[in-house]
Amino acid sequence: MGGAKRVMQAGSLARIGAFFFPARVSGGETQQPYRGRPLLFWAVAGLGFSALGWIAGGFVGSWAPRTACAVGATATAMGLLNRQPRAALLGAVSTAMVSLAAVLVGQSFITSLLAWPVAGLVIGVVGAFAFRRLRTRIVFIVAAPLLGSVGVVAGMLAVFLTARGLNDSRLAAQTMLGGAAGFGLLVMASAAVIGRWLDGSRATGGAS
Repeated sequence: MGGAKRVMQAGSLARIGAFFFPARVSGGETQQPYRGRPLLFWAVAGLGFSALGWIAGGFVGSWAPRTACAVGATATAMGLLNRQPRAALLGAVSTAMVSLAAVLVGQSFITSLLAWPVAGLVIGVVGAFAFRRLRTRIVFIVAAPLLGSVGVVAGMLAVFLTARGLNDSRLAAQTMLGGAAGFGLLVMASAAVIGRWLDGSRATGGAS
């Protein structure tokens, strides 16, 4: 019984490891390390870059520059991890500029939170060129703003509930920092997952 339990635990750990650090199946049906988009690394990079961008933006101003720096940092992380420094620069500049405009428009008509899905869309368009397959690019362009928005809300809610549980007003003031971190985490994680399952990581053929 003990041996069977250990085998089951090892199998479960292997499946979890394969999800976070997937393997590519070669033409000979042998597995090789897949280093394109390991989920855990990309998620942590997205969270860290976005959070640091939000903090750095505080030295420039308040809401608008913080948002621009956070989404620009996320775009930078995506370009660098894709080994596309030009795309990183283009994504950072274009995303920051568009998010600034979205904040100003949102403050006048809807909500300044409009900047986050708009920035996600820009990151989706710029980041889509890192994928080989057309369907993967389309899926990422659609998923990036949606999941980015979910990440903002989830991050804000997580910080708010934690601060409320701890009765910590200083932590409650960092609600949008949580939103920025959630944005980066889900956008980057979506890139890793979509690249893993839709961009031919299991296949040996070319783009479709």
